[in-house]
Amino acid sequence: MNFCPKCGTQLGAGQNFCGNCGLDLREPNRPVVEQEQPVVSAIRGLGRNVVIFLTQEGLLGARIRSDTLLFLGLLIPLPLLALLYYFIQAGALAVYIAIWIVASGLIYDELRWRGVRSLDGSTPDNPRAKWEWVVPWHSIRMADWNGRTLWFSSFDPKWKASITFDAKDAPLVERNLSSWGVRYTRKESKLPSSLTKFWALALVLFAASQLILILAAVLPFFPGEQQMYNTILNGTRSEVTGVSFLGAFKAIYLNNIQVAWGGVIPVLGQLSFGLASYNTGRVIQVIAIGDHTNSAVILITLYLFPHTWIEESAYPIATVAGLFAVTNWRSVPPGEFAHWPNWGSSKLALAMGGVALILLAAGLIETTGLYLGLGEMVFWIPVAAGYYLWRKMNKRRTNSTSATVISTAPTTTMPGT
Repeated sequence: MNFCPKCGTQLGAGQNFCGNCGLDLREPNRPVVEQEQPVVSAIRGLGRNVVIFLTQEGLLGARIRSDTLLFLGLLIPLPLLALLYYFIQAGALAVYIAIWIVASGLIYDELRWRGVRSLDGSTPDNPRAKWEWVVPWHSIRMADWNGRTLWFSSFDPKWKASITFDAKDAPLVERNLSSWGVRYTRKESKLPSSLTKFWALALVLFAASQLILILAAVLPFFPGEQQMYNTILNGTRSEVTGVSFLGAFKAIYLNNIQVAWGGVIPVLGQLSFGLASYNTGRVIQVIAIGDHTNSAVILITLYLFPHTWIEESAYPIATVAGLFAVTNWRSVPPGEFAHWPNWGSSKLALAMGGVALILLAAGLIETTGLYLGLGEMVFWIPVAAGYYLWRKMNKRRTNSTSATVISTAPTTTMPGT
């Protein structure tokens, strides 16, 4: 019984051609011609302000926008911030810096996206812009690849960048780098998953902030500290004592939003987040001394109230959003960059808006608690209900995504079935 040497189809006696693939069977020693793989001459990636093509000869890049235009985009929000200060009168400079970071980031990414769209269809053979990056492989001093982004630097200090590729192109990038003889290092993240996933890192920072708060509430004051925090406590109390419900809510909400949005600022925000937890603990100790009680009693009482947990959970969310905006959310491949929700600036804006809504709920509960006292704990009912609904919706969304992946997965049919 004979079979076609090319496709494996069963052949009849004396058959000269394969009925399936058409192979000429009259030349038994004829080599089987393998199907050629499609050749991709250039793979497009996206850098900070440049579209870069990976080619066999090296890297070709075209600038997306002029740096001057992008710089002017960073200045556009400043007059709007002046108007915002006129109406809100928030005292913390950090609030306006955080808003400026988000607003200017959105403008920056919008200008980049329009520039990327104008370069659609551009190839090394048919450029739609002048190639400003021409870096042959032999001039590359160092290259790192993590399965998504290629970092490189050349012997010429001005040629260095990170290029992010679409997920579908990543295997081809790695295969081509190897076949072209490009020397590169495969880099994998050495950080634990708790420091690379948004909610895991937020939980770590939440636990750290509570530890700082508790230690600040029970450890002795440094010289001169008690008087300083006494002054802070008296100032805070004066803002909510003898004022209307709306006045007290405004004071509480603006204070909390200043703490949260201040944490968005890279580097300085993380320091201010830790300092805010320390200040809260010290104020708790001042209250305990004034009431002739133990700090532990004040802490336990605070943790019984829902507004404490809601507020304290909002601060690390804002802080992690600020960190991710300059790390994980910074590199976006060309295909994803076409959709604004994937921009780092959009994710930061959505995170800040979510934090503002969380603190809005916390502020209303805390202000109501000024009148209800321990009766505030009744708000645990809607909080628990909201958490249950959120988990249910998230589970439904996860199941829907899984079902979509399964339904779109390719199926393989075994011969004879």
